Amino acid sequence: MERITVQDRSERLTSLGQRVGPVAFARDRVMPVAAALEPLFPEAGLVRGSIIGCQGATAMSIALAVVAESSSSGSWLAVLGLPALGLRAAAEVGIALDRLVMVAEPDGLDEVAWANVMSALIDGFDLILLRSTPRLRAGTARRLQARVQARGAVLVIVGNPGQFSCDVTISGLSAEWEGLSHGAGRLVRRRLTLACEGRRIPCQRRTDVWLPGEGGGIEIAEPLVAEQALATVELLETG
Repeated sequence: MERITVQDRSERLTSLGQRVGPVAFARDRVMPVAAALEPLFPEAGLVRGSIIGCQGATAMSIALAVVAESSSSGSWLAVLGLPALGLRAAAEVGIALDRLVMVAEPDGLDEVAWANVMSALIDGFDLILLRSTPRLRAGTARRLQARVQARGAVLVIVGNPGQFSCDVTISGLSAEWEGLSHGAGRLVRRRLTLACEGRRIPCQRRTDVWLPGEGGGIEIAEPLVAEQALATVELLETG
C-alpha cells in the first residue's frame, strides 16, 4: 500500500487548489447563503475572509446549512478532520458532492503539519469546514486567520473554535422533530431556532428554520407565536 506523507498530502492539496481555484467567485465579496439564513448575517451572506463558528448539539447540521447555498452555486468546499460527516445528509441539505473534498486528519499530526494542510486548503478553496484542534497555539491560529482574510476564504468551525476568533457565531437554541405521534409515524422535518452573535451584530439575531424541511434542504419557519395565534383563531371560528 502506498504510504502518503504529510508533505505529499500538502503538495496534492496545493495542486488540487490550483485546479479548482478559477471556478471560485473570486470577485464576489459576499457568498450566498440559503434565504432562510439570510436574516442571521449582517450582509445576508458569507463575507470573504471571515470565520463562522457553529455551536450546540446541532452544530454539524448548522455548518452544512451555512455552506450549502455557496456550494450548490459553484464554490468548492474542503472538509478537514470530520470523518463522521455523512455524504447523504450533506447532499440532502444542498451540498454539491462533485465539488466536495474531504481530508482526513491523521492521528499524531503535529501542529506544523496541520497548519501546512490548512494553509493549502485556504489557498485553494472558497469554503473550509473543520473541527478545531485544541493543540493549536494562539500564534499559529492568528497566522492562519490572517491567511483566510488575505485569500478571501470562509472558514466554518464546528464546535469549540479553540484559538480562532470567530466573526459570527451561530448556535442552535432548540430543536424539535415533527412526524411522530405516540411512538408511531415517520420523522418529516426538524424545526430549529438559531441565534447569531458577532462583531458587527449589535444585538443577538434569531430565526426559525426547518432543517431539513419536508423536501430536504433549508426552509423558513414562521415563528411559533404566530402559529399558535392562528390555531387559536381557527379554533374560535369553528367553535
